[in-house]
Amino acid sequence: MTYACGHVSVSHKHAWLCLALLLTGCRERKPHQAAKAADPITLPPVTLSEAGDKANGVILVTVDTLRADYLSCYGHTRILTPSFDRFASMGVMFRNTFSQASTTTPSHSSIMTSLYLQDHNVYSNFEALGDGPTTIAETFKAAGYGTYALVNMSHLNPEVGNLAQGFQHFVRSANMRRASASFDDLLKWIGDQNGKPFFAWVHLADVHTPYRPPPPYDRFYYDEDEHDPNETSMAKIWPTLPKEMSDHPSFQAWLSGITDLDFVLAQYQGAVTYVDDEFGRLLDALESQKLLSRTAVVVTADHGESLGEHGMYFVHTGLYDSTTHIPLLAWFPGDGRHGVQVRDIVESVDILPTVLEYIGLLPPEGIRGRSLWPLIRGGSLPAKTAFMEHAGRSLVGLRSDRYAYLKHLRNSYIQPSYPFTRDREELYDIQEDPHQLRDLSKDRQDLIAQFRAELERRRHGKLDFAPGKAEVTPETTDVLRSLGYVQ
Repeated sequence: MTYACGHVSVSHKHAWLCLALLLTGCRERKPHQAAKAADPITLPPVTLSEAGDKANGVILVTVDTLRADYLSCYGHTRILTPSFDRFASMGVMFRNTFSQASTTTPSHSSIMTSLYLQDHNVYSNFEALGDGPTTIAETFKAAGYGTYALVNMSHLNPEVGNLAQGFQHFVRSANMRRASASFDDLLKWIGDQNGKPFFAWVHLADVHTPYRPPPPYDRFYYDEDEHDPNETSMAKIWPTLPKEMSDHPSFQAWLSGITDLDFVLAQYQGAVTYVDDEFGRLLDALESQKLLSRTAVVVTADHGESLGEHGMYFVHTGLYDSTTHIPLLAWFPGDGRHGVQVRDIVESVDILPTVLEYIGLLPPEGIRGRSLWPLIRGGSLPAKTAFMEHAGRSLVGLRSDRYAYLKHLRNSYIQPSYPFTRDREELYDIQEDPHQLRDLSKDRQDLIAQFRAELERRRHGKLDFAPGKAEVTPETTDVLRSLGYVQ
C-alpha cells in the first residue's frame, strides 16, 4: 500500500537552524526521557529541475549499523535528521525494509547480488563473496557505466570480502574515515567523469562502534558528566557484552572512565545526526552542480544495532527489528513520484532489481529480489515475508507485516544475554508488541506451523554458490574482534 505525504523540504543550509531551534527544547532531557514533538518549522522548499529521461548516474549509500527507527522521518522524536527528512519528502520512503543479515559482509553481499545468504554462502565478516553471482556493479560496468566504490571497514576491502567485483575504481578502507572525507572523494570522482554515466557505492562507518561523532555532534544529546562516579549504569551492562569485545584493549580504551550508559547511547545518536548533516551536504553539492536532477540516489543500511533491546548493547546479535529493520530512501529523477511512502514489507535484495529497472537494464537471472516499481507508482505487489539469516548459521527469521518468527539452529553462548538454543522458536505480534517482549510461540502453534512451512519453502531450492577465499590478516582479525565479531 502506498500513499503520498505532504511535501516538507529542509535544505542542508537550514540544518543548523533546525538544530538550534529544536535543541532548545531537548537539551535539558537525558536520553530515553519522554520527548515532546517539536513545533513544525516552515522553510522554503528545495527547487529541483525535473529530468525528462532516466538518470545519468546512480549513487548507493549504505550507512553501516543505522537503525530505521533512529531517523526522525521514521518517527524518532528526539534525534534530528533534517537531511534524511528532506530526502524522504523528495522521493520514496520504504517504511518496512528488512536486511537479509545483521552482519556487514553477508548483508552487503545480498544487497550487491540480490541473493539470500543461503545462496551466496557468505555468513560472516571473515568470508568472501564468490565469483559466481553477478553483482550490480558488474551489470552497470557491462552496460558501459563507470563504476566506483568506497568502503570504510577493512573486511570490505577487495582481498577480504571480494565485493569489488565490477568496480573499476575502488577506494579501500582507511580505518573508518569520516563521512565528510568519503563524500568529498565521491564528488571528486563524479566530477572527473565529465558527464559519463556512472554507478557509485559509498559505505559509511560513522554509526558503527566505537561511536565517536566529531564535535559538536558528540554533545548534541548529552549534557551530563559521563565520568560521574555516582553513576553505575555502565558497570551494570558490562556483563552483558561478549567477552571477546569487552576484554579487547581497543574497546576498553573507547569506554575508559565512562560511567554513564546514556553518554554512550548519545554518541550513537550524535553520529546519526552527523551522517545526516553530511548527507545533506552531498545533496547540496549535487544540486549546485546541476547533477541532482539526473542522478538517482538510494540510501539504506546493512543492519541495525542493539541499544538495550533484549539486554544487548553495542552489538547486532539476533534478528529482532532493532538489528534488521533498516531505512530505505530513494530519489529517482523524472519518476514524478515525490513524498511517496511505501508500507509493504520489502527486503535488501529488492534494491538491485528496482534500480536496474529504473535505468532500463535487465537484472541477472535467478535473483531473489523483485522490482518495487509497482509500489512506487501506487500499485500493489503480492504480500511478501522477509527472510533473514544470522552470521554463523545460528539463527533464521521471517518477518511479515504483523509477526516476527525466529528459529534457533544451534547452541551458542557468545552473547551472554541472548544465547542461541537449538530448536528454540520465538514469535512476536508486532502490532500488539512492537518491542518484541512477549514470546507467543507456545500459545500460537497455528501460526508457528505456518511459519515453519514458509521457512521450509524459503530454504528449499537454494542456489548454494561457492564462497570466495578471504585473505584475512591478523590485523583485520583483531579489529573484527574489537568490534564484537568472533571467528
